[in-house]
Amino acid sequence: METTKTQTHVPAPTQNGYGEFNLYGTLKEVILGNERNMVLPALTPYIEKVYGGVLQPRLLEIMRKAGGEPVIDHDPEFIESHLGETQALRQALENHGVKVHIAREATTEEITKMSRGAQAFTQTFAAEPIWVVGRNVLENAWASDLAWAHLFPVRELHQPYIDNDQNILHYTPPSPKLERDYIYEGGDVLNLGDGRVLVATSRSSTNERGANWVKRMLEHDGYRVEIINLPDVGIHHLFAVICIAGPKLVIAYRDSFPNGLPEFMSDFDVIWVNREEALATATCCTMIDPTTILIPEEAPRVIEELEKRGIKTVPVPFKTHAFGAGGIRCKISVIRREID
Repeated sequence: METTKTQTHVPAPTQNGYGEFNLYGTLKEVILGNERNMVLPALTPYIEKVYGGVLQPRLLEIMRKAGGEPVIDHDPEFIESHLGETQALRQALENHGVKVHIAREATTEEITKMSRGAQAFTQTFAAEPIWVVGRNVLENAWASDLAWAHLFPVRELHQPYIDNDQNILHYTPPSPKLERDYIYEGGDVLNLGDGRVLVATSRSSTNERGANWVKRMLEHDGYRVEIINLPDVGIHHLFAVICIAGPKLVIAYRDSFPNGLPEFMSDFDVIWVNREEALATATCCTMIDPTTILIPEEAPRVIEELEKRGIKTVPVPFKTHAFGAGGIRCKISVIRREID
């Protein structure tokens, strides 16, 4: 298959290839999350109300039995499985010439300060704290306190590039009030690469105010932003129901787009997936280059469909990460990606 070309939107070039102007250029440097110090929250009525529909049964059971205590002390097999999948992902990236960092563990002081007294913490998914669209560095304002301290170990690896380049725009959203009036999570932003960006709101993540903040920031930089509201299908984040699989190609979960993709994406080819495949995070993949993609090995039919379209697949085990409603793209914070 001949790769479809698309003109990448580059408002201003950055030094040393920093940023992510499209989601299919060649990866050069990334950060992976660290799961060793995971402490899941106790399963309170609030947590169950907000996240009960998006977390799989094994994770909910750990929260019931060991909420507020290190998971490794109660279910070491779960953490070891996580670490094995992280290592497999790291090896796959390094095999393709990508420089890989593992985010350091947040300190006790960072967790205490940033988690605002919450007896829980995770830094498994490195994409959560910072989402980069082109040269725009957008920090998150989460719906819960679970991942706030994860910001520092990720930000410090981005910081040298940010500090030394006047073309990089670094934004921190207003902190949400206690009643969570202002929520923005980067997993709800899809950069199509050609100047168009899809931003989603949903019950369990980005709200309308957060989405409009992103829209304002990105439209200052020449992007065209469309906001949609995702139906509640029990899957967390836009990036868990749709991902870029090459120029003008996406993998998407049908139930999240009952009327098809937004009209402004009518020029995209779509590989539609079923619920089992979406829960296996087949819709949360990462491109290594314009014709190569990292994908969970638990999605064999999707792998076959990609290869029919000329996309080389690099399958990695990701079943345990999927229990926490996160996929390969959630695990990776991209520092540098070439503009192919």
